[in-house]
Amino acid sequence: MASATPWTILITGATGKQGSAVIDALLAENNHNHDNNKPLNIIAVTRDTASHSAQALARRPNVSVIAGDLADPDAIFDQATLNGNAVWGVFGVQVNSAEEEKQGKALVTASVARGVRHFVYASGDRGGPEKSELDPTFVKNFAAKFSIEKHLQKMTAASPQAMTYSILRPVTFFENMTADIHGKGFARMWEQMGPNKALQLVSTKDIGYVAAQAFTHPGKYRNVAMTLVGDELTQSEAEVIFQEVVGSSMPMAPCPIGSAVKFFKKDTVGDMFRWFEENGYGGDVVQCRKEFPGLMDYRTWLVEQSPFVQRPSK
Repeated sequence: MASATPWTILITGATGKQGSAVIDALLAENNHNHDNNKPLNIIAVTRDTASHSAQALARRPNVSVIAGDLADPDAIFDQATLNGNAVWGVFGVQVNSAEEEKQGKALVTASVARGVRHFVYASGDRGGPEKSELDPTFVKNFAAKFSIEKHLQKMTAASPQAMTYSILRPVTFFENMTADIHGKGFARMWEQMGPNKALQLVSTKDIGYVAAQAFTHPGKYRNVAMTLVGDELTQSEAEVIFQEVVGSSMPMAPCPIGSAVKFFKKDTVGDMFRWFEENGYGGDVVQCRKEFPGLMDYRTWLVEQSPFVQRPSK
């Protein structure tokens, strides 16, 4: 690679939790290990370049923001390569929707066609490494991710450029715990899983960190899938930690609301929580922390990242 050629990474979902975390981590990694022979060029894809979050991204060093719709990945690549530089890496993440599988597969196919060398896909765990490879599960968005993974593995194996991949399989996000009605509903549905059923959780900031590691060390994370988990605890165990850190009880919706959400959103939320209760994630917290020592547990996330703790302004 010539010294003046940028190391271009295309980030989808750039203003979302995972995409923005990847950008943060890549910029931090670039500042820490700056290599003048491989200048970083991040192309952040968002649906609305005029949004506040997109404008904030555009002001960051080494970041270019483009408008794009995952329904048309070829148009995204057309914009990304206007300056003549090829896209070396792609971070793929899709919103949970009826179009998730279609859009995920299309992004993989376009990446192969455009000569991308390394693809990092934000998927999800489905019961640990072995089960995740074999079982799509009865949860629709889990099954969509399973199909995208299989498409990615098939396409990379046959790609003329020998494109490699890293599949990230995070468990439930700590960020589901918020002070609004959505977070209160999540807490209630977690509590309704029962006192003995633990849930595995991870921070989106840590997902971004691992994705950045996969890009900066593609040989080490070549053609691997990794379950990402930062902690494992029941809601009652989390409640004890929450009270110690925050000084009050975890905000929680009334019982009927949790039950109603699971009933009326059976194909999404209802099936997912039923899967949590009947099956559950299969991440290894100790092994994951051994590979990535900085992963946050619940207490650390509460203190450093959660909306429940007031932190001084920078």
